[in-house]
Amino acid sequence: MSSPVSPSPAEPARTPRSVLLLCLACMTLEGYDVVAYGAALPFLLADRSWQITVAQAGVLGTLTPVGMLAGAVAAGLLTDIVGRRRLILASVTVFSAAMLVCALAPGVPVFALGRILVGLGVGGVLPSIAALVYEYSPSRRRNLDTALAFAGVGTGGALAAVVAAVVVPTAGFRAEFLIGGLGALVVLPLAVRYLPESLVYLRATGRGDELRRWAARLRLDPGPAGPVEAAAAGAGTGRLAVLFSRRYAVTTVLFCLTTFASLLVLFGLYTWLPQLMRSAGHELGSALTFLVVLNVGTAAGPLLVGRLADRVGSQRATAGSFLLAVVGISVLSQPMPIVFRYVAVVLAGVGTVGTQILINVLIAGRYPVHVRATAIGVALSVGRLGGILGPLYGGMLLSAQLPTASLFYAFAAPALLGAVLVTLVPRARRADPRAASESAEPAGPVSAP
Repeated sequence: MSSPVSPSPAEPARTPRSVLLLCLACMTLEGYDVVAYGAALPFLLADRSWQITVAQAGVLGTLTPVGMLAGAVAAGLLTDIVGRRRLILASVTVFSAAMLVCALAPGVPVFALGRILVGLGVGGVLPSIAALVYEYSPSRRRNLDTALAFAGVGTGGALAAVVAAVVVPTAGFRAEFLIGGLGALVVLPLAVRYLPESLVYLRATGRGDELRRWAARLRLDPGPAGPVEAAAAGAGTGRLAVLFSRRYAVTTVLFCLTTFASLLVLFGLYTWLPQLMRSAGHELGSALTFLVVLNVGTAAGPLLVGRLADRVGSQRATAGSFLLAVVGISVLSQPMPIVFRYVAVVLAGVGTVGTQILINVLIAGRYPVHVRATAIGVALSVGRLGGILGPLYGGMLLSAQLPTASLFYAFAAPALLGAVLVTLVPRARRADPRAASESAEPAGPVSAP
């Protein structure tokens, strides 16, 4: 199915700092809020007033991914309609307010509602930020810029683990969620004032005056003048029809399955890594240190992988990142000096969040501009099913009291499947005039067959 697309703004020669810094700040809040549950989980399990079992903790761990599923569906349909900026601001407000609900919850039911709302906000912010950074980045920096913005996930996650290790033992598990919610008081006012709207979106919706104001403020070229044909490009049913058309159906399904595998491993480790390390013989403080190290890997590693992806192509780099997760998680099953364990956890961090960052960029480069955010949203929506399964999967493994090595191999297996799936994604069709100038890949050899 083909539809006319209006001219896009010219590719920027540089990435505006306000876009990168504010998206980084929003993703830091998001990373903190997602990891907060896993970081606080040992203290929740030890809290006698709530009396949560391991199986119940696994169910609670699925609630944020459930909310993320709903948020990703909504974002996939709304971000190309209401704009990236509005959706980002609304999503950050929702998940930050939900953290305060968790902090003040009198019992498990209200806490559970808060975790669902955290997921709803997080699910909305991810595809919008991925699309915004992509559209404001020169093609030679798209993987790196996306990795820079999404480094906030690991930064926030590491902060959540540090708070759990330093503050929570004396202040109680509620402090973990209170600190996450209050962080929005710093970030949101700055985002309201300085976060720009997508120039691609403004042109597609005919808001020429606003486009020129933002372009002038950011010192960017607003792009060529031309007729706006937003109706054809903006219809939600039309965008979904493009994703599942004969041209893109196989690509869309493979991206959905790849994201499923990625998020299963990611949320499984985020929720259960401290408990997994305790099953391997580490004390609670040491186990929380591994969660910090995991998030250091998710923050710093993707920057290197993103730089590599801009050179060799997102597809090859994504497959390699999956394999890093396989190696890192599998090695943890073996006895070794503590330093090597930390290195293995860093590799696992690079291969979980780093992989998902690269998948988002890879998706953005495979579709026309008017369905780009929708494609990311659809893949994340299906992928959230993996995020929902991950905590349950880990809970079932731990409840079954399997050997420690089997626990780690069971988490490495989905990452190996993801590496295979991503290599099967069809090569981008350079002849498509709508997508030729929009690909995330460099001009050289880019994609594995």
